[in-house]
Amino acid sequence: MKRKHGFILILILVLFSCRQDRTRLLTGKWKVTKFENNLELLIGKWDAVKLVNPELDSFFINGQKYIDTVGKNSDAATNIRLYGVANMDSMRMVLQKQFDSAKTLQYSSVASTSFVFMDNGLVVLSFHGNIDTSAWAIDNDGNLSLDDMNESSKGEKVKMEIMLLTDTALILKFRENNAYSIVTFHPDGVRVHKAEEMVETYFKFRKDSIAELVFNGAPDSTRWYLVNDSEIRVSSVEKKPDGEPMNWKIVTLSNKELVLKIIENSSISTLTFRREEK
Repeated sequence: MKRKHGFILILILVLFSCRQDRTRLLTGKWKVTKFENNLELLIGKWDAVKLVNPELDSFFINGQKYIDTVGKNSDAATNIRLYGVANMDSMRMVLQKQFDSAKTLQYSSVASTSFVFMDNGLVVLSFHGNIDTSAWAIDNDGNLSLDDMNESSKGEKVKMEIMLLTDTALILKFRENNAYSIVTFHPDGVRVHKAEEMVETYFKFRKDSIAELVFNGAPDSTRWYLVNDSEIRVSSVEKKPDGEPMNWKIVTLSNKELVLKIIENSSISTLTFRREEK
């Protein structure tokens, strides 16, 4: 028992030491070299091209195994008693045809699914010819939230994790009960993504847990500390009504470069920094 407690204590000390090292690495002045609003990429039409659903995949795999083996290990009399036929080859052909039709229907359902995101906060959802409209937003965790607009189901919300958003692909993951699905979309048309250059914009993380922020010459400040190796918690120095704490996600942190992902007001921004001074 003492050995176990000793191991836990060592682990805690190691984690604390790593956190301290990351804090020291982050401390200093960082100048913004590139600003990207990834949410701009979402606007427009996205066509589904692939669906990954472990339960559905397992269903098709097991179904094919059943068709390939049904009746092969029993005699004609047993097959007549169990399945009502003696010619199992003919039965397997019928089952295979039905099975292939089900798979084709599944693939066509994916191929006919599209999301059209509009900059007014609405999204048109098309599922195999059925069209629906929802309100969309990005929550504080970076998830895509869809709020159904139909009177019969108004108020129902669906959350999807944005696993990837680039100018060539959108990958969404959503859960239902204990199952999940991952859908890959490709854009219908070319996405124009502008990376803005920030003039006189820098963050200076001080040792006293205050960060000096300058956006295009306009100064501000905030309190900061590392929540873990990949997140910075920031909160207003002054107690303001809209000064709720928020987390900035650390994408990259090295001695020379810092990349932060900031999610705020239904917007996802990526800022790339170059170290100016320690």
